[in-house]
Amino acid sequence: AARVGRTLKPGAASPPGFDWVARIGRDALGAWAFFAFALFNLSSLSRGPARAVFHRQLYFTGIRGLGLVMLVGLLVGALVVTQTAAVVGSDSELTVRVLNWTVVGELGPLLAAVIIIARSSVAIATELSLMRVRGEPEHLEGMGIPPLEYLVVPRMAALTVSLVVLTVYFQGIAVAGGLAASALYQDLSFAIQLGRFLEATSVLAFAVSLFKSAVFGVAIAAVSCWQGLAVDRSINAVPIAAMNAVVQSLLAVFLFDALFAYLRFVVF
Repeated sequence: AARVGRTLKPGAASPPGFDWVARIGRDALGAWAFFAFALFNLSSLSRGPARAVFHRQLYFTGIRGLGLVMLVGLLVGALVVTQTAAVVGSDSELTVRVLNWTVVGELGPLLAAVIIIARSSVAIATELSLMRVRGEPEHLEGMGIPPLEYLVVPRMAALTVSLVVLTVYFQGIAVAGGLAASALYQDLSFAIQLGRFLEATSVLAFAVSLFKSAVFGVAIAAVSCWQGLAVDRSINAVPIAAMNAVVQSLLAVFLFDALFAYLRFVVF
């Protein structure tokens, strides 16, 4: 991973007409190298400095994102229920099934990932690119501190854990908001509709949504860290790194989501 970070640079020469292919391939390889490095070096979180970075990233990504996730979750749950009622009428059972399929199966992990990209992907890429511009990775290496163990591993671990937890939180808030909105349209109590929702969902579907959110978290973190550290030492590269982190994180999330949808169609 360290060799990839030193040798693969944005803006490297490539054949005319294939710049975008080379850029995507380079960025995918760099993000994969960061993921592999983080996976095999999780033990570095036991060290004090890396653990402090982990806790700081966990606070920023997870705890400080609760308010926005709650607001979006309430709106999404109410929107799903009202639009379903507008199409099929006051069919409580069908409304609950649609809410289960959209929130648990699709929108929960996906929208939580989009919120994380909007908040944390930009922050990570900007912070790391500024460190790169100031030469901090080289200074850490000169002091005998492995730069990637201090800069990459704790951020990737914290963002992944935060996204999984926020996905569960988003799903709970969206379901509660949707069932509350549904209770206004139909002559059924919130408790009865909650019981129907629990009957309609399954442990497997919930487990798949958590695994999907973990994959999204790893992809977002790897792309953001790579874009932050693989920049030229120029202040002009900082906004470009932030922009690329957002665009490529969104691309990775939607590609993985399409892959999960295809596998679900094939398997089930």
